[in-house]
Amino acid sequence: MDVNEIRKQLRIRPFKPLEIHLDNGDRYLVTHPEVVVTDSVVVAVDEQGEAIYMAPEAISAIKLAKVKLRE
Repeated sequence: MDVNEIRKQLRIRPFKPLEIHLDNGDRYLVTHPEVVVTDSVVVAVDEQGEAIYMAPEAISAIKLAKVKLRE
């Protein structure tokens, strides 16, 4: 996926949780916009607080997640 499209999704305010889908079938929930996006890697934090590293070309889709953030 194009890194500019990833950045665009992360800049939307108010931020809404996103689900990142990878080509291998894995999915990751991103509940905050503090994600590092470079031309070669995307680094996010999963629901358990662990860093996940993804190659942008392995990302097949980014969708709005169907969860509500705790306030």
